[in-house]
Amino acid sequence: MSLALVAVAGCAHKSVDDYLGAGDQAMQKAQLSTAEQNYQAAESLAPNDPRVHVALGNLYVFEQKPDSAQVEFMKVLELDPGNAAAHSALGQLYQSESQLGPAEEQFRAAVALTPADPDYRVALGRLLQKAGKTDRAESEMRTAIGLAPRDARYHLALAYLLNSMPGRQAEAQSEIAEVQALDPHLIPAAAATPAAAPTPAVATTPIRPLNRKFLLTQNSPVHETADQTSPILAKVHRGRWVHVTGIQGRWFQVTLRNGTVGFIPTSAAE
Repeated sequence: MSLALVAVAGCAHKSVDDYLGAGDQAMQKAQLSTAEQNYQAAESLAPNDPRVHVALGNLYVFEQKPDSAQVEFMKVLELDPGNAAAHSALGQLYQSESQLGPAEEQFRAAVALTPADPDYRVALGRLLQKAGKTDRAESEMRTAIGLAPRDARYHLALAYLLNSMPGRQAEAQSEIAEVQALDPHLIPAAAATPAAAPTPAVATTPIRPLNRKFLLTQNSPVHETADQTSPILAKVHRGRWVHVTGIQGRWFQVTLRNGTVGFIPTSAAE
């Protein structure tokens, strides 16, 4: 009898990994309060485990709680100063609040820690583009292409940058042609000739706040603005849930699990 009780008690005990796994599963089902409970339980067991604070930071980004997310990612860096992903996440948070200087510092830290990661190079390049430092932005994007020449996303990022620069539209079209050769489904037909639209137009309809989960009914690129000719930040796939935080005309504003904020057509989700 006593041995059986001991065995049951042992099975009931949960480890940090158990709580993190349960939290991740809850996130996949958009059960955010359950995810937070599990992550906080993991934190109570291992407050100095960087993984716990990464999980909480990602959750708070998803819930649009930037201050709480920033606290968690700062904790990650206190525990693990070499965590490039935490630097990048902080950079995205600062960028979303138009704090371009601090954002650049964080993206540069991520690049310095993992110089062979093209994603961090492109993130820095996009930030530099927003800051008007187009020459430096081009250098980072070309370095990313050198690291992963067959990744269409990096050619597309360079195409939009070149298209914003006077006299570089022919080069932008060359990059678009490269994108179409590598991944023809990455960009809509309307974006195939960037010279026709030097500056992507941002919809004038105001964003109406929304806080709902939608099941995707079709694959879709995630655009930077509510405009199919704006840069593509990521892709989402049918059968997955997305967190919709706003609606702008015929576009949903979505926040992805990694903190990326962008827009998808309303027709892509139920």
